[in-house]
Amino acid sequence: VKGISKSGNGAGQAGFYVLVGAFMPAVLLELGFISNPDEEKYLASEAGQNELVQKIADSIDRYSKGE
Repeated sequence: VKGISKSGNGAGQAGFYVLVGAFMPAVLLELGFISNPDEEKYLASEAGQNELVQKIADSIDRYSKGE
């Protein structure tokens, strides 16, 4: 499976409650924008969801192996 491409200016920190309120390591993933018609269609599709889940799982696996 091909890796997830990164766009934007990189990762940052923010005081989102979902992250601050967690009592364990946490990650907030932004997978797309439903305000973009093409991304909304992809995010709503079974194929898009399956692809994203696979890429996220592969990324976690690679991280845990130190890759």
